[in-house]
Amino acid sequence: MSKLDEFLAADVKKLVLLPMLMLAAGLAVVAITYTSGTMPMSIDFKGGTLIVAPYKEGAEEAGSALERALGYPVKVRVVSDALGNREIELFIARALTTGEMREARAVLSAAGIPGDSVAIDIISPSLGEAFFRQAIYALLFAFTLMAVTIFLRFRTFVPSLAVVLSAFSDMVVTLGIMALLGIELSKGSLLALLLLIGYSVDTDILLTTRVLMHRQGSAIERIRRAMLTGVTMSMTTFAAMLVLFIVSSSKVLDDVALVIMIGMVVDMINTWMQNVAILRWYVERRAA
Repeated sequence: MSKLDEFLAADVKKLVLLPMLMLAAGLAVVAITYTSGTMPMSIDFKGGTLIVAPYKEGAEEAGSALERALGYPVKVRVVSDALGNREIELFIARALTTGEMREARAVLSAAGIPGDSVAIDIISPSLGEAFFRQAIYALLFAFTLMAVTIFLRFRTFVPSLAVVLSAFSDMVVTLGIMALLGIELSKGSLLALLLLIGYSVDTDILLTTRVLMHRQGSAIERIRRAMLTGVTMSMTTFAAMLVLFIVSSSKVLDDVALVIMIGMVVDMINTWMQNVAILRWYVERRAA
């Protein structure tokens, strides 16, 4: 028996231990950061003011000057596109008044950034909260439709529950890692979480179909064949997202690529440890 077969044949409790600990930790991190208001969220979901201007030498100092002038914390980031054009982004975690916007333009103008080249995007906290609720509803709706589809496909409770649990764990653990790494929940990362539901279900359906529908070889052999195919699929997606993250100059695409890469790693653990253990237990119990 190969090392892989020995791993797949390990005690069920040992296989599910790591995924269950990851899920518990993910739930704790998401709950704590959300209730304490420390979950990283973009301007779209928590409101505030985003100022975007062409980059000038010493433009980073404009953030400090703006912070002193307005009396609010200012986050500064310099971004560049594929052609090398650079912009400076200044984020303020509150909606500026008309007078404060005039003052902000004056501060940037003093730093050598012309006022007519400055773009200011303001979202009120109430509107950001409404967008956040809609984002959560979208995630719940997509997850519910996925769960219904899975139960209709397999019509068996335990295997269907294993697929749904794996997808749920992928989202929660990925959200927890995002919070720990300071990755904002934004329109891009929300899109990535929605895509992650599909990527997660792909590998879980592959595994479940191979184990339950096919009859050639033992359960371990069927799991091993499914794993070789599934891991290849996941690594291909990971490689594509890595290339996108390296070459992209768009924050939205960077968010999508990074969150999907994190989710792919989490999904491989959940699918090939947790789901394998549940399916093995189910097949062995049904054959007894």
